[in-house]
Amino acid sequence: MNSVAGKIVGVGRALGGRVVTNQDLSEVLDTDDAWIVERTGIKERRFVADGEDCATLAADAAKNALTHAGLSGDSVDLILCATSTAPESMPSVACLVGEAIGAPGVGAFDLAAACTGYSYAASVAHSMLESGAARRVLLIGADAMTKIVDQQDRSTAVLFGDGAGAVVLEKGDGGSGFVDHVLGADGRMAPLGRAGHPDTQQKLYQNGREVFKFAARIFPEMTEKLLARNGVSPEEVQHVIPHQANLRIIHTATRKMEISKERIVVNIDRFGNTSAASIPLSYPDIYEGFETGRYIITVGFGFGLTWAANLYRI
Repeated sequence: MNSVAGKIVGVGRALGGRVVTNQDLSEVLDTDDAWIVERTGIKERRFVADGEDCATLAADAAKNALTHAGLSGDSVDLILCATSTAPESMPSVACLVGEAIGAPGVGAFDLAAACTGYSYAASVAHSMLESGAARRVLLIGADAMTKIVDQQDRSTAVLFGDGAGAVVLEKGDGGSGFVDHVLGADGRMAPLGRAGHPDTQQKLYQNGREVFKFAARIFPEMTEKLLARNGVSPEEVQHVIPHQANLRIIHTATRKMEISKERIVVNIDRFGNTSAASIPLSYPDIYEGFETGRYIITVGFGFGLTWAANLYRI
């Protein structure tokens, strides 16, 4: 088993200030609640309100995680934000978070891997802590997807919401933390999904059918690979947190796994697809129930195409 580092000591999230229900969307799109729920599992999602963007969501989630951990912003050694919807090319969202939490001089950078961003960033945070380059890392996943979605395109407009999730990681004593990671990407599948910068006119496009097939296959494959090479049984897994892309993807993938569906964390019904935020914003719902010695698997997949999974020991 690999070296264990990156114990979660605080969790937080922030959501767009506007609640948008399926009924709200049916007033501007050719759709209705039954159609959306059947195809996606989503009942409502959150859109950024006036004055909000990816950076403000990331900062609020970070503050909440630090408060939960009982720590100040200047106590962290590194700020790492997974995002694909930064309001500007420069500065990075992570730098803006550093200013917002009162952490001048602390290293900060963004990582872009679309919906897989948090899982990629978790592997980087683990490495930094394991090597001793950092003692405490603020790890954030944040996206304001409504900035790049064509709100007139029914196939994508119903899917996405805006949010951020953050975790505070400490190196720990090797008992709890990240254990292993699986990372992958294949640029040959880039045509299946792409989007422009929030300030451009190139809105998000995806080949929903092909992305569905890819995600439903790669999700259980990565889970099985992590368990097998670390000698962990399905019974030892307390939670699986998948990227919340589509409830049908989650259900299809779960049927191929030995882990019961009761242990699969699902919140897409409340938040929609929040891209890199969807995994970390799940933690506040389950953190207090963590069972020491068991495991959590987080699984991301997204445009690129990219995929990654993380094994965390509680």
